[in-house]
Amino acid sequence: MSDKLKNTLHLILLFSFTLFLIQSEYTANFIGKNSGFGDFLGPIGWLECNTLGFDLFTNKAIGCGTAGKMDYGYAFLSIPYNETLGIFYRSYLPYIIIFLFIYLTIKVINPKNKQSIFILYLALLNPSTLLLIERLNWDCIIFIIIILIVFNRFYIINWILGIYLTLVKIYPIVLLITIFIENKKRSIKKILLIFLILSIISSLYLYIYQEFYIFMLNNLNNGGAGYHFLFSLNAIPKFFKYIFGLNYLILLFVIYSSFIFVSIKFYKNVNLAKEYFKEEIFTYESRLFIVGGYLTLFIFIFSSNYFYKEVFLILLIPYILNIKNKNQNKLFNILIYIFIIKYFYSFIYAYININDGITYDDGQRIFSNKFIIAIFLKSILDFILMSFIAALLYIKTKIYINYKFSSIFNR
Repeated sequence: MSDKLKNTLHLILLFSFTLFLIQSEYTANFIGKNSGFGDFLGPIGWLECNTLGFDLFTNKAIGCGTAGKMDYGYAFLSIPYNETLGIFYRSYLPYIIIFLFIYLTIKVINPKNKQSIFILYLALLNPSTLLLIERLNWDCIIFIIIILIVFNRFYIINWILGIYLTLVKIYPIVLLITIFIENKKRSIKKILLIFLILSIISSLYLYIYQEFYIFMLNNLNNGGAGYHFLFSLNAIPKFFKYIFGLNYLILLFVIYSSFIFVSIKFYKNVNLAKEYFKEEIFTYESRLFIVGGYLTLFIFIFSSNYFYKEVFLILLIPYILNIKNKNQNKLFNILIYIFIIKYFYSFIYAYININDGITYDDGQRIFSNKFIIAIFLKSILDFILMSFIAALLYIKTKIYINYKFSSIFNR
């Protein structure tokens, strides 16, 4: 059987099984009640209300159906909307997005052996990914666009998409790192010129619509994750603050310092094998790793995120599998096992998050020991994995910089 036919069968199975799971009562024990693509339909409601003339940038009640306070950038409202498009957006587009999401994931992982097939199914059918798909969060669209950007060679489209996503959600600004790696022959001068032009255009747009973006910035923290379904370096400080009542700012300093220290330790071990990376900087697997890695590291360090943002870790898998299969390096075997353990543990973690109730004592939340242990183990797994990834990103960035500047000096 050809690889193309096998991937088609994987696509049919995964698409069908995903649609079944996100509507299953059994799966609700891991991802909660069916929201009916709630994270997607909410913003569609903003588009509809905007065309009807309602003010979406207000702290008062909008008065338009169930539409809540808008926390996307003003650029989002540039998406066209009318009654016909509304039907398409709500009834058909969610399934097109899910299909593309699964199709592109299969394409980039391109499973050819039992281990890669196993990881593919585990990456797509674990609770964090299923929660993302069931809610159809904006991250699902960003994931798709990252893959399209990596494969696209009409570069101006990549830059426009990167700027647009940044003007909608801010953190996709990391996607502009593709300007460095999308063209092997692009000089540093051209890279800086592109950034200068894009910065001027973006600054003008932000200046014109500054009142809307000030409103957005003031409301960014409203959707942050608390103790449940958390993917963040802040998870460990939250744990110690809850258990021991320690100062949160001091805990942040200690944990962030520890993260840097552990990343350096990983770097020193991985750096011994850096010759594996030298010829891999501009392959599509490497570009996916760099963009997905830096985006994941950015959101992991700088904000408290719901764990469906772990979806960007999938973008790292093709490169890790490629290096591991080519070089049989023990460190990359360990990294693959960390991914597998993390995905399996997410079932336990998600089940406890959904089914372990919160009690209150004098208005104070009381979590069970089972829940506390679950979030602590999850935070340790995330800490180890992201430290490893930070070390790999540092090595690849160092090699890229050496390559670029050596090419300048050798002219």
